[in-house]
Amino acid sequence: MRDGVNILSIQSQVVYGHVGNAAAGPALQRLGCEVWALPTAILSHHPGHGPPAGRPLPPAEIAALAASLADRGLLRACSALLTGWLGTTETAEQVLALRARLRADNPAAVWLCDPVIGDRPKGVYVDQALVAAFRDRLLPQADFATPNCFELELLADSSIQTLNDALKAARVVISRGTGCVVCTSLLRRDGRPGVIESLAVSSDGAWLAQTPSLNDVPNGAGDLFASVFLARYLRMRSVKKALAYAVAVTYGVLRASASGTGPLPKELKLVAAQSEIVRPSHDPWIQRVG
Repeated sequence: MRDGVNILSIQSQVVYGHVGNAAAGPALQRLGCEVWALPTAILSHHPGHGPPAGRPLPPAEIAALAASLADRGLLRACSALLTGWLGTTETAEQVLALRARLRADNPAAVWLCDPVIGDRPKGVYVDQALVAAFRDRLLPQADFATPNCFELELLADSSIQTLNDALKAARVVISRGTGCVVCTSLLRRDGRPGVIESLAVSSDGAWLAQTPSLNDVPNGAGDLFASVFLARYLRMRSVKKALAYAVAVTYGVLRASASGTGPLPKELKLVAAQSEIVRPSHDPWIQRVG
């Protein structure tokens, strides 16, 4: 990664483990990016391990932290905005205001919005108003969106059973203004057994990437994928290459995380598997599909 890549990452932060900024930050730094980590929540650990200590940050506090950066002219040097768990519509509005100021200070900066809404089998775990905010206000302003399959169905208001369904759903989101949609964890009726897929769709085309499926995927996989995809895109300016690299890195880290022990289960082993971030050991199958 070339010098001068600065990424403002706005998402949750944990003391223990690797989710949110604690996943994106180390991965981006390993790829040579400067990371400005702004937390939307500070928690002791992922809630999947039980009720955590800590709290979401008040939207006004998030706004103040962002404004202080902007007032010092730092947004002019910001290469990209990365957003993940937001939690409330009020925080979403603060992100939109920051995006507007970033666009004014540095029109070349891109925004990757990971619309953290829910997944299977848990369903939606945010307020329904935030789902609407992602669909109607945030994603139309974003250059990239990285929903999982469940989230893409909600955002496009359509069921995804086939590859054609997924392509149509991604294009619905793109028709509202999003530059590129990357559907992670795509599972479809007409897919090959034993694989997990990611689908990237943009105005330049569509690409499908596959790796072998894994059981008991740790928390934070989506946060890792989004950060690596963004870093690779900033370097290569190619959706296809960014997709292939993000899939390879995520698979390598997940595979390494499946073995070994730790105080709490289902955590990414980013330190032990950091070589996978810079030199992935697995090349995913990838094909143009549109």
